[in-house]
Amino acid sequence: MKLDEDLVSGFLSAVSSFVTKLGEERVESIVMGKKKFVCISSENLIFSACLDKEDDEKQAIEKLWEIKVSFLRKYLQKIKEWNGDVKAYEEFEEDLNKIVYSRVGVSSAVRELVHKLQEQKNKISE
Repeated sequence: MKLDEDLVSGFLSAVSSFVTKLGEERVESIVMGKKKFVCISSENLIFSACLDKEDDEKQAIEKLWEIKVSFLRKYLQKIKEWNGDVKAYEEFEEDLNKIVYSRVGVSSAVRELVHKLQEQKNKISE
């Protein structure tokens, strides 16, 4: 079954806002029947994957981190000036496919970069 991307993104955004208002930091996963959405976030962005309930959640989260790092590297400036048109990011689909379908785990360089990005985010927030 193909999911409506706008419906899913709106749902995840609403759930994330609701969870934040409850005082929680973030949504990590949502289980619905045989499916599970795993999520990581960054500022106003949510990176999510829809898995079968028995799929490896840890591996999916590693892939999401790799996607997040790649996306932010490529579009950080564009995000700041975004006008709501998702077509501005269509070319990322090729990068996304490379990440999703690669068998290689997240490299230590990506993990180090993620850590540095988190530190910079914390400094900016202060």
